[in-house]
Amino acid sequence: MENREERLRRIEKESGIDRCVECGRCTAVCPMAEMYLNFSIAMSPRGMIKKALTGERLAADRNLWYCTECNAGSDVCPQQVSCRDLVRGMRRLALDEGKPEGMSLCPCCGEPFLAVPVEDFVLGRLREEPPNVKEWLKLCPACRREGYLRKNA
Repeated sequence: MENREERLRRIEKESGIDRCVECGRCTAVCPMAEMYLNFSIAMSPRGMIKKALTGERLAADRNLWYCTECNAGSDVCPQQVSCRDLVRGMRRLALDEGKPEGMSLCPCCGEPFLAVPVEDFVLGRLREEPPNVKEWLKLCPACRREGYLRKNA
């Protein structure tokens, strides 16, 4: 069984953060900049990578939960660094270390997720929508994407 440090190193290696050249492309395409008035480097993909590289306790960072896991940053990275894999790995580590306030279980796949920051934004935009639209928010980001792709294929 891996200890915490071994898990951290594996997550970092699998996401490729050591290859980051700090070009900022991931942050330039990040949809969170449009979603959050308080968007800053602290919650950006580049900020998450920098925190991980400098040894900050990223798993305890509330900003980790703002990511929508869209993969836009990874798609444009010239070094194939996967911000999404870093975020997913750190989220799993955070969940193993304790249940964050506001955590939900996806009724579709059973995976735990914490979407409170994203839900606040989305619910504000969907205020006038019918209830079935809001039901999508009960699903984890991965199941939302799958459902969207199936519905719109």
